[in-house]
Amino acid sequence: MAHMDPVAFDEACALIADEKRHLYIAGGRITHTLAEYLFMHLQVIRPNLTHVQSTSNTWPHYLLNAEAGDVFVIFDVRRYENNTLKMAELARERGAKIVLFTDQWRSPVHRMADVCLTSQIIVPSAWDSATTTMLLLESMIAAIQTLNWDQTKDRMQELEGIFDKTKLFRKFT
Repeated sequence: MAHMDPVAFDEACALIADEKRHLYIAGGRITHTLAEYLFMHLQVIRPNLTHVQSTSNTWPHYLLNAEAGDVFVIFDVRRYENNTLKMAELARERGAKIVLFTDQWRSPVHRMADVCLTSQIIVPSAWDSATTTMLLLESMIAAIQTLNWDQTKDRMQELEGIFDKTKLFRKFT
């Protein structure tokens, strides 16, 4: 986290928090789990967002509604995916802003990103780690929640009311 640019962090949070912009969140083969995690939290914080499925034959459909000023949050780490790059290029052509989550070597998407957030992913293992990226996401979710607190609080209360009506979760008294 010491390598994180605080200006880039604040810029990304402001773009993601802006409810006037439609927000698209996309990940790849491995990073789709990070995208889903962010999407699940942001559904509570703000309206007007879409989780772009990472299936290569469906993501073009999401571009149909993309407009200038919308924001694409894209996760792309080592073994950068060609589909992710193409989606970013087409979103950019439509005038969308791009917030990129990537690794220290930076995805090719970084050349068109408005904000590029890099995380160190190397660990003493055969696998790269998402720990730093997850810490970054947790920090961002907290910051975005704070930026939109009045709306977030109302949405949280409304969601809890829906949960109560559906009895989806057990209540312990």
